[in-house]
Amino acid sequence: MYELSFTACQQVSYADSLSAIIQFTFGVPQGSVLGPLLFLLYTAELFDIITQAGLIGHSYADDTQLYISAPATSLSITVQQFVACVEVIDAWIGSNRLKVNADKTQLIRLGTKQQLDKLSITELSLLSIRVTFSSTVYDLSFLLDSQLTTKDHVSALCQSCFWQLHQLRLVRSSLTSDTAKTLVHAFISSRLAVWCR
Repeated sequence: MYELSFTACQQVSYADSLSAIIQFTFGVPQGSVLGPLLFLLYTAELFDIITQAGLIGHSYADDTQLYISAPATSLSITVQQFVACVEVIDAWIGSNRLKVNADKTQLIRLGTKQQLDKLSITELSLLSIRVTFSSTVYDLSFLLDSQLTTKDHVSALCQSCFWQLHQLRLVRSSLTSDTAKTLVHAFISSRLAVWCR
């Protein structure tokens, strides 16, 4: 019979100094290449919980999103189903030494204006806090609105790019033409490229 032993070491380098070497037998150093993958493997059971509750889940590293689709006429049943799923997830997360950041929890209802006008609930009680439905939420740096239009995202993107151009204008006289072009590409074109992918 073989015994598998895993020991890892961690040492921090700062300002030309090294900390003491610390050995640990579990965990993954923050910022490691395997960290996000191992976290997803560690939390894979969450998706069984989400599926059993009749919802759909999606994760990107430690950001998990829940989706539920239902007609406006079954709103109260849908809300109960959603809240129950969140409570089971919270219990599982707590038993696995993790914590839900309730302050970062966002809710959005998606649909046409006519569908959304039929909904009367404006907030939910989740994990002992009241969470109000938002008209827009960020999803991996993309601003989504409740009708899935790009209006708010384009507006925020234009505002951000304008602010960057204004900052460059303040130092433009100190820059060569090539340097100015490089900075415009770094600060403006990169934002547009991410959005247009």
